[in-house]
Amino acid sequence: MIYMRYYLTRLIIKCSYVLRAARSLELLVLLFISLSVHASGSVTAYAKLKDTVNLPDKVSRDEFKKKALAKIKEFQGCLYILCDKNSGRTAQDNAVDQATALFVDGAIIEVSSIHSNEKKHLKVRDFLEKLRNLHYERIVITFSHVDYVSNIRKGADGKYYGLVSFEQTFRAYRDGRLIYEDETKKTTEVQLIVYERSLHGNAIQQWDVMLSDVEVLGTKTPKQ
Repeated sequence: MIYMRYYLTRLIIKCSYVLRAARSLELLVLLFISLSVHASGSVTAYAKLKDTVNLPDKVSRDEFKKKALAKIKEFQGCLYILCDKNSGRTAQDNAVDQATALFVDGAIIEVSSIHSNEKKHLKVRDFLEKLRNLHYERIVITFSHVDYVSNIRKGADGKYYGLVSFEQTFRAYRDGRLIYEDETKKTTEVQLIVYERSLHGNAIQQWDVMLSDVEVLGTKTPKQ
């Protein structure tokens, strides 16, 4: 009887030890998985932050940024013409065509207002036509805080992308009075396009930057 009690006691202790060991192993595995997932996410975020993607041959990061900002400036110049009621129809038609040609096919421009939380999505040409046909006596658009291209990355489609952020102030006048104004923070996606053209029978690889979707980050009334 004593021997049986001793044997049962040893068995219970041994089972308890095995269960604790198994539980410890389970916790260790879960901890390892958790750390691995966290580390992977951190590395991905860090890689995006450091902007370390390699661009195609003969395309430097500085050239990419410079050309992207030049496209933004050209787009802004087209908007100035559309807002000037004295530009004339021909000049405004040319500005619409020129601005549309700066964007990739299917690009969308978000539009916002301080009177609503809704953001409207317009195709580039529709946005430009709407801007030129606004029923105001005078429209003034100014741009500021145009930041350099950031978050340069290679998409799943093999193309290269970046972001340009800027602030846009819109003011509308009627009968000489300011009747509406807003300040909008926006980002514009830019896309690196690599193509070939023939020169004296030889295929020459060239590249350009196109504008893509314009996103509204926030709209507010400008400080007086």
